[in-house]
This record gives sequence, structure tokens and C-alpha cells, in this order.
Amino acid sequence: MADMEEMIKEEISRIGGLRERVVFKDVVERLFLSLYETNQEMYRELESRIMDDLVFDLNRYQITMGIMEREYLDPSHHLLSPIIEADMSAASYDILDMQQQLNEDGRSLARTYFMEYDYLGIQKLLDKGRIGGRICTDAGDYPAEFTVERNEAYLREISHLYEVFVSNGVPWQTVNAPYLYKFVDVYLVKLPEELTPAQKILKMEPDLEEFSQWAHDDYVPIWNIGKLKMDSVGFPVPCEDHRSYEHTISIREYGNEHVYLIDDTAHIYSIRQRENRLMIMGEEAEARKWHVYMIRNGSNRRFDRFTYPLMTNQRKDEFLERFGRRQGRRVRTGAELARWIQGYGMEEYVAYEGYEILDRAGSAEIPETYSMNDFILDEIREDEYEKRLVLLFRKKSALTFLLRDIMSFLVSEVQLMYGEYRCEGRLV
Repeated sequence: MADMEEMIKEEISRIGGLRERVVFKDVVERLFLSLYETNQEMYRELESRIMDDLVFDLNRYQITMGIMEREYLDPSHHLLSPIIEADMSAASYDILDMQQQLNEDGRSLARTYFMEYDYLGIQKLLDKGRIGGRICTDAGDYPAEFTVERNEAYLREISHLYEVFVSNGVPWQTVNAPYLYKFVDVYLVKLPEELTPAQKILKMEPDLEEFSQWAHDDYVPIWNIGKLKMDSVGFPVPCEDHRSYEHTISIREYGNEHVYLIDDTAHIYSIRQRENRLMIMGEEAEARKWHVYMIRNGSNRRFDRFTYPLMTNQRKDEFLERFGRRQGRRVRTGAELARWIQGYGMEEYVAYEGYEILDRAGSAEIPETYSMNDFILDEIREDEYEKRLVLLFRKKSALTFLLRDIMSFLVSEVQLMYGEYRCEGRLV
């Protein structure tokens, strides 16, 4: 703007006649400068919109996970809510419904347990096949047969969250969800013949044998995501391409400190968050309700108490971290890999000790870690790995039942960077 004013002053000084000079100055100030200032303001707004689209802090998209006893779970908590809302209610049983499920699927869900046990031990429980137990009714107890399987309901929620991230154009980070891999479902495989629809099932008691003391049925997985239904504000505005429309959603009620993602099958091109508004550009021509994921950002209150620690995939906010992310730099050295792993702040549980590059594992070798991103099926990499990148960790926490799952989170993040290796973790 200053350069433009200097240029105008220079042009005015070259005009010889006083009257012509006054007229020129008046016209320039009333028309040209006003138009120039308007254009400059429009360019600033355009630049701001582009920067909002390109530059964002991945830590705003951090996912916090945990578990909590059902009786202590506050549905109005400012930060955390159940992954599945139905978990707020305790299980109930209807004999006719169970018989229908058995006829259709060959099994009926009896109990869901959180296993306070190491990953390798839970694998042994899952390998047991059928187990015994009993059904307790108001008319007596009956022996029954059950099977144990890994709970998939919570893992499907994480898989769907990945799809939401991708459709919204947000880079995916592995969710640090060690607790979800410790839930098992126990299914009834046959109803006792003595049971009648008139009887009331009080409870089911599968016999988990040596694992019984580690099984809890009163824990509910929680995360910092709220699922909302939100209306468009006003009418969609047509875009210049004559095919797209821009919808506006007000987020004033919930706050602009949170992050909002659209969970919808509509053809969406872009989503921007500006102050108290969410701007959605897509092919939808009519105002509508939108399914929205709200990723809550905030801190726990002083009176919040959790039996087990909350887990997050948030990274340390340091200059080198932000600079490397901005430049898209790949981790290439052992020192960079160590610093990158330590950036997740998991040292209070496991300490990174180094790595080994080994040949493909033999069939008898049992891996200590697993992939937390096994739902990603379109990775560009070889199906058969020639080498393994084994990350070595040392135990630091007394919560030993969580360590291999925390290692699995770190290994899963490293696997996203090194598709040419099969990444594994090992306690040393």
C-alpha cells in the first residue's frame, strides 16, 4: 500500500496545473484507492483461507483413549464419552432373542470382559476354543458351553475413524488404543434344553479358568470424540464451477477449540473450520443434517480420577518436530528414529533401546507385538517382506499387562514410515 501511495504522489507532482492536480487527486482517492484497498482485503482473505487449508496442527487431531468403570462414568463429561453409547447400560438377556441368534449365527453374545492381562496371555485364552460355565436363572443354574473371541466392535469404530480421517483429507496417525485389544467377547453356543421362555436369566458365568481373576465386565472404553447431528445454516451457496455448493454449519454451541470432521457419504471436496463456522464444499445442493465427529481438545479436571491411565497419540510440540513435519522429512538415521519414537512420550512405560534388522521370521517364532492399523488394506508395499525391523524396548512401568500393547502402538507408527520392512517390537 505504501508503494502505491508513493507512486500516486509522484504522478500528482508531475501534473502542472493546480486545478487538474486537485481533480486527479480527488478521483484517485475516491475511486482508485478504494478499489485497491478492497482488492487487497480480498487477497488477504484468500491467503488466510488457503493457509487455513494447508497448515494445521496434527496435535489438534489427537485421540485420547481410556477405560472407566460403568458406575463412575459421567455421560456429561467435558472431554470423554463412551465409544459405544449402548455400553452405558448393563447387559440383559431374553431367552427367545438368544435362541433366534443361535439359530441364525450359531452363537449368542453372553459377556464382554476387559482382560487385565498381557497380550501374549490373552492369545492363549483366545486359543482355548470352547469353555464351560453356567447360566443362572430364577429357577436354578444350568451348565452351558461358551467360546471366547476377540471383541471386534470397538476395533470397527477405530477402522471407521480412519475412513473419516481419509475422507476429510486429514493425515492418519495410529490411535494409541492398548485397552481395546484387551476386550474379549464370550458367546453362548447352545442353550440348555431345560431352559424355557418363562424363566428369567439372572447372569451368565463362563469359566475362564486361570484367567478368571483378571476378567472385568464393568469397564467401558472411552475416547475424546463426540458424535453429533448438525443442520446446515441457511441455504447452500453455489460455487463458480456450477457443480459444487458450500454449506455452513455453526459450531458456536460446542466451541471452536475442538476439531470437527464430517462423517458422511456425500461427495465432499473440502472442509474448513473458520472461527465458529464449519464450511463444507461438495455436490450436495440441498440443506441437510450432517453427521459430525467432534474431537474434543482440553485437559482433565482436577477431580477426574481414572483407574488406568489415559492414552493419547499426541506428539511433543517441539521446534524440530514441527519443522520436520512441515518439510515432510523422513526419518533416516538411528538417532532420528530414537527421537521420533520418544516424541510420543511413552518412556514412563517402555524405553526405546535400539533396533535390529533381521531376516524373515521362522514359523515357530511368536511376535510380541501386533498391528494397530490392520484395517489399512491399500498400503503400497510388498506382500512378502525380506527383512524385519525389530524395535527393542526396556520395561519401565509396573503396569506390565500394558507394555506390549504400548509397544504395538509405537511399532504401528514406525510401520507406516517403513513399508519395506515388517516392523516388530521386543522387550529386552
